[in-house]
Amino acid sequence: MKPEKKAVAMSDDEKAVYNILKSNSPIDLNALKTQSGLSNKKWDKTIKGLTKLGLAKVTKTDDALVVEVVE
Repeated sequence: MKPEKKAVAMSDDEKAVYNILKSNSPIDLNALKTQSGLSNKKWDKTIKGLTKLGLAKVTKTDDALVVEVVE
């Protein structure tokens, strides 16, 4: 039997950003930040939380920063 995947504990802000990201991955970091409507401090904490949990990855391209879902 396969072990069950346990739900990852996320804050409400992380859940909201993750849901936006799931439907638009990959997306420009600035566009995602605008869509989330979070303040700078909340945004920083949220995106760092998602990357730390291994749910999102921020990649630097030639002209922009892109955020994508990690599966």
